[in-house]
Amino acid sequence: MTEHVHTGVEGFDQLVNGGFVKNSVTTLYGSPGAGKTIFSMEFLLEGLRNDEKVFYISLEQNLESFIKSAESLGFKEFGENVGKNFIFTKMSGHDFKKFLSVDLPKILETREGKHSRIVIDPLTPFLWEIKDIVMQRNMLTETFEMLRKFGTTMVTVERYGDINKMQLSEDMAIPIYLSDMVILLSMQYNQNFYQKAVTVLKMRFSSHSTGMHPFDITDKGIRIFHDQPVF
Repeated sequence: MTEHVHTGVEGFDQLVNGGFVKNSVTTLYGSPGAGKTIFSMEFLLEGLRNDEKVFYISLEQNLESFIKSAESLGFKEFGENVGKNFIFTKMSGHDFKKFLSVDLPKILETREGKHSRIVIDPLTPFLWEIKDIVMQRNMLTETFEMLRKFGTTMVTVERYGDINKMQLSEDMAIPIYLSDMVILLSMQYNQNFYQKAVTVLKMRFSSHSTGMHPFDITDKGIRIFHDQPVF
């Protein structure tokens, strides 16, 4: 029987048969401002509330900025658990290459048999750091395999091009192909306003909704209307 991990995002687990598949890698794909970081925060917050170890690896923002954003949504648990159940790491794309090959295997040894939640937000700067497509694919393949042993992981990838189309360069497509699950956060335009929508494009090992579902970002986080159509 496939074991699932609750995401903590209101309305999302109903779309994916109870949550993410345990020890899988999910790619969260969307435009800047689509809600990827908030989605990631709620995924980690659910882990903190269940006394799990959660890791946030940022290639853009620092800890102070992250805590400020989290507390603006009422997520005080991050600030209260820094250095304990919440581990925050800020690094460049170059640093991340070293982390994957040296530091992550060491962490795996100390966490063997213990489930964790990991977010890498965003993965895009790391992809830019590796110019060779074959090397990029090989490194990500090995990394995703290690992460699956470590826990349940979410990586975010920035989307470029038309806001309503899946336009992917070859390097951006690689993590999407290698992931066990792909979630698209999009903006649908109709009658002079945009509606945020979430679509599960792919999910291995489990059934899932194939529809497009509207969501709002409130002062308490993301709320997905799983039983409503877009517009």
